[in-house]
Amino acid sequence: MGDVNVRNELSGTVTGPVIQAGRIDHLVVHPQPVPAMPMPRQLPAPVSDFTGRTEELSALDGLLPSDGAGRAARVVVVDGTGGVGKTALALWWAHRVEHRFPDGTLFANLHGYGPGAVLEARSVLTWFLEALGVVQDRIPADQEAQSALYRSLVAGRRMLIVLDNAASAAQIRPLLPAAAGCLTVVTSRAALTGLVVTEAAHRLSMDVLGPADATSLVRRVIGEERAVAEAGPVANLVEACARLPLALRVAATRITTRTYALVADIVGEISDERNGLDGLSVGDDERSAVRTVFDWTYNRLAGGHARTFRRIGLHPGTEFSLPAVSALTGLDGASARRHLDVLASLHLAEPVARDRYRLHDLLRAYAARRAALDDAAEDRRGAAIAMLGWYARTSSAADRLVFPANPLAVDLGESAGPVVATDREQALAWLDAERVTLLAALRQAAALGAYRETMVIASSMRFLVLRARALWPMRLQAETAGVDAARAHGEHRLQSLFLLRRGDTHQQMGHWDLSDTDLHAALALAQRLGDTALRGDALACLGRNRVLQQRFAEAEPYYREALGLRPGGYVEAVVYTNLALIANRLGRHREARDHAERGLELRRDIGATTGIAYALHDVAVARHGLAEYREAISLCDQALALFRAEPGGEMYVATVLETMAGSLLSVGDLDAAAGCLAEAISILTELGDPHAETLRRRLSEPD
Repeated sequence: MGDVNVRNELSGTVTGPVIQAGRIDHLVVHPQPVPAMPMPRQLPAPVSDFTGRTEELSALDGLLPSDGAGRAARVVVVDGTGGVGKTALALWWAHRVEHRFPDGTLFANLHGYGPGAVLEARSVLTWFLEALGVVQDRIPADQEAQSALYRSLVAGRRMLIVLDNAASAAQIRPLLPAAAGCLTVVTSRAALTGLVVTEAAHRLSMDVLGPADATSLVRRVIGEERAVAEAGPVANLVEACARLPLALRVAATRITTRTYALVADIVGEISDERNGLDGLSVGDDERSAVRTVFDWTYNRLAGGHARTFRRIGLHPGTEFSLPAVSALTGLDGASARRHLDVLASLHLAEPVARDRYRLHDLLRAYAARRAALDDAAEDRRGAAIAMLGWYARTSSAADRLVFPANPLAVDLGESAGPVVATDREQALAWLDAERVTLLAALRQAAALGAYRETMVIASSMRFLVLRARALWPMRLQAETAGVDAARAHGEHRLQSLFLLRRGDTHQQMGHWDLSDTDLHAALALAQRLGDTALRGDALACLGRNRVLQQRFAEAEPYYREALGLRPGGYVEAVVYTNLALIANRLGRHREARDHAERGLELRRDIGATTGIAYALHDVAVARHGLAEYREAISLCDQALALFRAEPGGEMYVATVLETMAGSLLSVGDLDAAAGCLAEAISILTELGDPHAETLRRRLSEPD
């Protein structure tokens, strides 16, 4: 499948052949400066009509770290019922005081309540570490190691961390810094008393707005003149909405669209809605008020707008894009945008970025309920399948830009839609932005039995091989869904392919036995199908499993058996790459040179720039082993030119520089060797790669 990366240690993404050129002594390389840590400012925009909450704001102000000695990290939990304004308070206050935290502000919505799965702490830590300047290759896979690195990075700094919509104390603990001067604000519907007990967190429980603040909020929305003229009905509206900010904001905004209606008339309509509630229990007064206001607002939407609102309730994620809504509704982009603009103007949807929106989790649950009440089951399923088809086609197109070779061959039919990416960089950006939604869509597709869409979305998640190891469990989930869908529907070749991919993921995570189990299962399926190409892939992967464990003699028979099964093309080139690596490691440099040169020939036939650079370096390593140092230097020069021309090739540039330095040292060019190593150490330091320190130590050792 992919190429192999073996250096002094085995870690990171496996993408290319790397061999240590040899020990290098007595070159002086000055330490490189460590890049300054970025100062993230991640807070979303606050609500524009925030009102009241004087006591709560004062309580939060009292928790600000002082500038004196003895400061301690602090945690505050803001809890309360849904719709009471926890997030609005946290964001309003955080924006007001973030200048007190000069080292940055971090924010995450933890999806504790709403559609889809609760966000794992490891995913949030990955985002935070990236924001703090850690390159993805250096983010640990283990959650405890992630937390330790996170705490180390914020040690001695003053940062504000806002963790919104938490589900439990266990979800929060790995995200808490230990640094003096940091403050973490957590919002949740749960009290999270565990944090109060074990982390000495301060608890701030929010109730509904007081009568004066609730009235002030309505006044700000509908206008002072109208509010004063109908002070009594406004007071009745406040009580009808149980003084919940979400219900008040939705109801008051709806009132502004009816210029000539009296507030008293609208209060009457809301009361009629309350009296007309169906038998579904809605619990306490707050929940009843929210349901009543939502019913009243929904029943006055135009038919098309109401249908769009219901369709959004079928979306599996917390955020959604304009094209996804187009797919759900069957509307063209311009019409879908107009509908979303109307819903946003009524506070039934919230814009979060260009052509991206979200719903409050209460509104999303309400939209899903209305869809269940008002739409036939087959219509709901049809809309969901159309949306999943859009995600499948779009993610497949992005996948082909990221990995042009070996696309998944599944026919989803033709369907026009907007192009989200035209190059590899845009494709990766889209996949990154949608990765949580894609996983939620994958689960929804599997639950609906949409096996083609399941397999295609699962296949598109392979881009995570290029992302932090901490995110690789998402790859395993996706590939497992692909295996299950292919097996359930008799797609045995695709089942074998997903087993190969999952085996590859286990392999890169160091799960050697699990990898072997998947790869042997894929090999057995390939043999049963009589598919020599798949058989060759499985054998190559089994060989690589041993190469990565530096069991080179055991790996060789797998590659030799695979060699005759995949003549020509990418896989045969990979086989020759690994045979060259094995021969070099076993000291058979002439044989290694022959394998590497055949691999280079195949790579040139394919025409992939990065692959040609890998192969040039393979030949250079073999030439170095044969003491053909000047030829090795020339080959390294060629490989460097190609790697430098490709984005994301920094790690390989460093590797080639190290090989080149060894050959330069062998011909006596100490200055040039020192220059190569200085650049390699600089690159590795910037990437946070510990091999930089290995090089420094080796240079300081005596003969």
